[in-house]
Amino acid sequence: MKVFITGGSGFVGQNIIPVLIKNGHEIFAICRSEKSAKKVETIGAKAVLDDLT
Repeated sequence: MKVFITGGSGFVGQNIIPVLIKNGHEIFAICRSEKSAKKVETIGAKAVLDDLT
């Protein structure tokens, strides 16, 4: 299953992404900066650069 999350580079996101991946999900995480994108990609998610505003 594909899962799209917000806050992937935050505390909760960094802890839930590996669990979701371990359970077989493909994770996409919205990121507002390149720094955040690198964080989520390092833990296995695919970064989507954008801003919810």
